[in-house]
Amino acid sequence: MKMKKRIKQSVAAALILMLTVPAVIKTAKAATRIDTDRDCSISFQLDGTFQKLESLEIPVNLYQVAKVDETGAYEALAGFESLDLESINDEITAREWEEKASQAVQIIEKEENIRPIKTTTVKEGAEGLSTGMYLVEAQQVQSPEYIYNFTPYLLALPDNYYSDTNPDDSWFYDVTTGLKPEQEVRYGSIQINKTLDTYNATLGGASFIFSIEGVKDGEVVYSDVVSLVFDGPGTKSVKIENIPAGTQVTVTEVYSGSSYQVVGNNVATGVISAEKPVQVSFTNTYDDRNNGGSSILNHFAYTAPEGTDPQKGTWSWTKQKDSTDVKK
Repeated sequence: MKMKKRIKQSVAAALILMLTVPAVIKTAKAATRIDTDRDCSISFQLDGTFQKLESLEIPVNLYQVAKVDETGAYEALAGFESLDLESINDEITAREWEEKASQAVQIIEKEENIRPIKTTTVKEGAEGLSTGMYLVEAQQVQSPEYIYNFTPYLLALPDNYYSDTNPDDSWFYDVTTGLKPEQEVRYGSIQINKTLDTYNATLGGASFIFSIEGVKDGEVVYSDVVSLVFDGPGTKSVKIENIPAGTQVTVTEVYSGSSYQVVGNNVATGVISAEKPVQVSFTNTYDDRNNGGSSILNHFAYTAPEGTDPQKGTWSWTKQKDSTDVKK
């Protein structure tokens, strides 16, 4: 016989908490009985922080973790008994509710037979839900430039907003709940392809230097200089990674070797994509001069400290032939 887990609806009703507010949940002292035969609905709202989210379809999985009777007592469904809902009281914090939601997620991940009661989207919401307690799990979504994640949380249906300032003990069967997204930057890369179609071996190595400037939303988000050194004709490439997606990148060949000239334009542009590298290409040819030239790339690497004081980190310095050595 499965163990019944019960808590007062007056406590669980506060589960509609907005996770952005780390406040203690207050007891909702509802006096009326719950109509357990009545259907409930959920409407979702985003907090408006990231406008680009409004154009994305955000899937939401709803898992019922408990039933509720007309007196407001909960009974955990099979598999969710370990949430220990009977220990909840009016001293529970928003952090503790979040931890219980995290436990529910772990249960679902381990038990392959637990399926959502309903899968919907933020825009569509959900109707025809029975009374009880639900885990709300909005799924990760991506835009071309960002990844958005949502913290799962527990929600009571119906809900009650009773408080000292709002002494209304009515139950609300049509609940509006918020979602707090977290934004993570997506990154991409740019590959510089350099072709040297003719080469004067008597002059020694031929060095070419490129500046890379990246601007996003009116701000410089990337700036660097790389080099490629040739000891014969052919094509060499260097890939520059970890540039925020959506960045407008300008690559300029600022040094074309002492006896070589650019064929065509010495500037190329592109927009960084998280899906595949941006490709820019330059071609140089021997210009019949006899001026030798070379370059050295100084590479600095920072090693973070074991503790929390960044000033205790160390820098190392090495000389590289060109940027292909650094990127390896």
